[in-house]
Amino acid sequence: MSRRQLDPGTLLYRFYPLTNTVADRLSTSTPLDDGSTWTSDWVDVSAYSSLVISVKTDQDGINYIDFSPDGSNVDSTLTRYYNTGEITPPHRFTITRQYARVRFTNDSGSNQTVLRLQTLLGEHAALNAPVDGTVARDFDAVITRPTQFYHEVGIGLRQGIQIWNKFGYNPDVDTTTDPEVIAAFGGTYTPPTAASTLTIASSSTADDNGSTGANSIVIYGIDGNRDNQIEQVNLDGTNNVVTTTEWLGINRAAVALAGSGLNNAGTITITATTGGATLATIPANQGTTQQCIYHTPRDAAAMAEELQINFNKSGGGTPTVTIKGISFSPVSNCNYEVFRYIADTSLENSVIIAPKIPFVFAEQDVFYLTAETTANNTQVNARFSLVEYKKPDAE
Repeated sequence: MSRRQLDPGTLLYRFYPLTNTVADRLSTSTPLDDGSTWTSDWVDVSAYSSLVISVKTDQDGINYIDFSPDGSNVDSTLTRYYNTGEITPPHRFTITRQYARVRFTNDSGSNQTVLRLQTLLGEHAALNAPVDGTVARDFDAVITRPTQFYHEVGIGLRQGIQIWNKFGYNPDVDTTTDPEVIAAFGGTYTPPTAASTLTIASSSTADDNGSTGANSIVIYGIDGNRDNQIEQVNLDGTNNVVTTTEWLGINRAAVALAGSGLNNAGTITITATTGGATLATIPANQGTTQQCIYHTPRDAAAMAEELQINFNKSGGGTPTVTIKGISFSPVSNCNYEVFRYIADTSLENSVIIAPKIPFVFAEQDVFYLTAETTANNTQVNARFSLVEYKKPDAE
């Protein structure tokens, strides 16, 4: 069957097939070695309005569709990334030139053992997805269900995107020369540039595997390649335990399992085994790190949309407090001041900043907040929320 449609350019009727046609010359089932690319022949697709490409393979890769007016010159190329760890939906393309060809590159580092790439020609409606399903980053489908973006990200219904709520405090900022980091461990902070294992110990013997305090903690952060990683570690009270993996930064550490005390009894301190710098603490009875430090992985970017800050002077007084946002780039090995707020605590003790254009952190950037004060014993609390977006071509 076919459908008759008026071509406004020629005032003639054209006939488009209504049924799917398998385009053998645009399809393949031959697995590719690592680094290899399969390229189809050019096919005249002008009798059809759209094509759909579906791929199944066991290695990551890149799928291309090229369009040409003459079967020689490539005037348009559309790219889709195939990630084995994510949903791999079919892709629908509107035909925009007389000729089309399909390419697939295996850039995974391993040979494929299976490849099924099939192209259908015809007239296809827009793709759809279940209303309760997870939305892949590269779905061609239009999302028609009622949706709240942050809620869906928070419960894992948006692939490649996650929310970070960073919160922390410095309970005792003094009038030192160098700004202090807004983190429970205080003092100055220098983002690590060399990976190291982590040494972990508590100030309480109750934080021990099988005891009443924290039995184990889980650490989230980046490894030596600045990729996200997670490790769970059993505690041994005041004795040191060392991670099996190396780290360049910690985004969060939290109690993974607690005893009858329902929390960590002492302060759990996490330092770099090499050099001994403090990278995180879990203050006693707080269950998780309290630090406004965020490490962007190498395969992602992030945007922060809101910053909340609170100031307090123990024992009275009205100091002036300066808050700075520092972005460290390991590429240039440079700290950049990207935000500054000066607060007169005689007039205000809290502020919420929601810029129209969010703070943008590029891949590998380390963002952290510092505080300076005109009076000792100033407490500063802060929180910022951000959305981390994995790059489309990230494995």
